Amino acid sequence: MSVRRLLPPSVCAGVLALALASPVLADPVDDIVRDYMEAAHIPGAAVAVIQDGRVVKLEGYGQANLEWEAPVTADTPFQTASASKVIAGLVLMRLVEQGTLSLDAPVSTFFQAAPETWRAITVRHLAGHTSGLAEARGLPNTATPAEVAAEAMKLPLAYPTGTESRYGLTDFVVMTAIMEKASGLSYPDLVRREIVEPLGLTHTGFIMMRETGPVRAAEIMPGRARVYGWRGGVQRDEEFIYPVHVYAAGGLYSSARDLAVLMAALEGGRLLTPESFALLTSPATLNDGRDGSFGVGWTFDRYNGLATVGHTGGPALADVMHVPSEKLTVIALTNQRRFYPLLSHAIADLSLPAPPEASAIADARPELTAGLRRMLEAAVAGQVDPAAFADNARDGAVGFYQDFGQAMLVAVGPLQAVDLMDERAGEPGELRRRYRVRFERRTLDFVVRTDAAGLFSEVRPLSGDDL
Repeated sequence: MSVRRLLPPSVCAGVLALALASPVLADPVDDIVRDYMEAAHIPGAAVAVIQDGRVVKLEGYGQANLEWEAPVTADTPFQTASASKVIAGLVLMRLVEQGTLSLDAPVSTFFQAAPETWRAITVRHLAGHTSGLAEARGLPNTATPAEVAAEAMKLPLAYPTGTESRYGLTDFVVMTAIMEKASGLSYPDLVRREIVEPLGLTHTGFIMMRETGPVRAAEIMPGRARVYGWRGGVQRDEEFIYPVHVYAAGGLYSSARDLAVLMAALEGGRLLTPESFALLTSPATLNDGRDGSFGVGWTFDRYNGLATVGHTGGPALADVMHVPSEKLTVIALTNQRRFYPLLSHAIADLSLPAPPEASAIADARPELTAGLRRMLEAAVAGQVDPAAFADNARDGAVGFYQDFGQAMLVAVGPLQAVDLMDERAGEPGELRRRYRVRFERRTLDFVVRTDAAGLFSEVRPLSGDDL
């Protein structure tokens, strides 16, 4: 029913004049995305927000291809990198529901040559990164999942099965080999049959890139976003080659709309049963009863006191963040490799309850705090002093703060304040501290460890709520 049928003409004219004269209210999600895009040199991005199973925000921003100035839309396929594992977990659970596989099936039943050390490993261990498998490296990118599994059989376990939760690529390659054996289909065909076709997705799939000698060839995927890296003050094309055998772990392209359709279907029980979805989003249990960091392909974390599940990739080419207690999902896709997964949290903050404001504690070692501040401010310019770090942490920390860590610090803006929030004693002479660092665009907590000499043995953004 139109407004004109409800109101007299004179009132209609007044309403119309008021509407035209009133400024259009800015969308806070748009403001957040565009602010980070400018600060972090992100050419293009796409965002979806799903609340209570309903898509409430779906938008594309910027450019998918800088050479042709192609705009991003909600249907632009982005490289999802390790967020591909979200799909792998769904494919696995679909096979479990169909009776094709069991999570508790021993891995050794699928490989005749499996060593004795593999007999305790189950499909569940692979999906939850608790298998203990060592990384099988050095194989050509043309290797099949079965060939990678055969290479992994030659290696001793990296740790006893079920005792740790340790992110590993080989877990997902061996899991791929098992899914292909059990179904009789290649993994890309499984994704098509179990995810793409049931949901009617139109911009999700693989480009099947292969590199043979000097030739790199891939299938055509219309409209896909190119991947860039902002380095030395310029954008560079930085596409990473994902071998076909790692596609369960990385390499899937998908759009904001397709991922929104997928997450809405999951929350509505239209892709998995509620029982399977609950299993998918429950952390693996380690041998000693502790929760691991992964479920069936999905990662687990805490944010502002709330449990979250999903996965990042790239580290910020794709971020799928689901908050079960709030029935909220935020999907953020970008085509900037040198970025940190900041968008999903910033967007989620618009809907999530604010955490209680904790007070800073007295700082008995202000020189450590001053050293942290100097290090972070220098890292913005890529000038990290290796001498500030202990020997066992120097290479990793300096490498991080000269690459993704620097990109993160640039994105959040100038440092404004550093407050000590928690302090605990560690090994003899070691201190473990948690700092709340306020930047112009975001407040981040950092975990900092120092040794007896006051050198940093760890400086990292906090993941979760614990020190």
